[in-house]
Amino acid sequence: MDELAITTTIGMEGIPLASREAAVARMPSMIEKQATAAVEESSAIIFLVDGQASLTAADVEIADWLRKHYSNKFVILAVNKCESPKKGIMQVSVFWTLGFSSLPISALSGPGTGELLDLVCSGLAKLEVSEDLHEEQDEDYVPAISIVGRPNVGKSSILNALVGEDRTIVSPINGTTRDAIDTEFTGPDGEDMGDLTSLRSLFLQKFRLIDTAGIRKRAVVASSGSTTEALSVNPAFRAIRRSDVVALVIEAMACITEQDFKIAERIEKEGKGCLIVVNKWDTIPNKNQQTAVYYEQDVRDSQSR
Repeated sequence: MDELAITTTIGMEGIPLASREAAVARMPSMIEKQATAAVEESSAIIFLVDGQASLTAADVEIADWLRKHYSNKFVILAVNKCESPKKGIMQVSVFWTLGFSSLPISALSGPGTGELLDLVCSGLAKLEVSEDLHEEQDEDYVPAISIVGRPNVGKSSILNALVGEDRTIVSPINGTTRDAIDTEFTGPDGEDMGDLTSLRSLFLQKFRLIDTAGIRKRAVVASSGSTTEALSVNPAFRAIRRSDVVALVIEAMACITEQDFKIAERIEKEGKGCLIVVNKWDTIPNKNQQTAVYYEQDVRDSQSR
């Protein structure tokens, strides 16, 4: 990448989430219209928030607006005023709910600004590759996301929660899901976010979610004598192979197990993107705001051992 064109905008107090034309018409000033024009013309967006002010209603509103109208843009959430690297991690955790890649920075003293530039450059490079691949893909291509993990970590419950209805059987008994189950859905474009029981309206294109059988150690499967389970492991691995992204579900109280590592290695071997989903978070006692930060660090540390 030879050069970057950078545009700065004036603060936006929150953008109406109605239709695109109505949103522009209701903006309180020409400044916000200019900010919108800058977003329209950009390939990458640095969404800057105040790390000392915590999460505001305007932050949520702008995040929803970006996600709804500019899902094709590369968005980085830069949490400013994080002077201390250690404290910055905790400041960033407040903004995770916005759903963007976040980075603590200090525009005043400099920490994190170099990493921000690196992230922008790498994101733009990936975006160029993604656009090239998109041009080569069939118009009917549907991105696939498989949900994998050990038995009974809640894979089917997660799929049902995303789709908003019971597409797969949920049971505390291991092995309820015997085969890879494909589910396609599309979120309604332009629908009011409102009080929804699912995340369907967040997605503005069709997705294929693949629920899979729980993957146990070979020795455990062999000793159980279950032919059905032995056969279901192969569909789980095939589901990984035909996915674009794999969600590896782990159980909060168990953290990362040896079997989770084996599954992660399989995902890496297949060259797939991996998202670690920590389920059953409610089972962790005495949680506070820092618990998620420490948990994430434990997961990262365990991966490097």
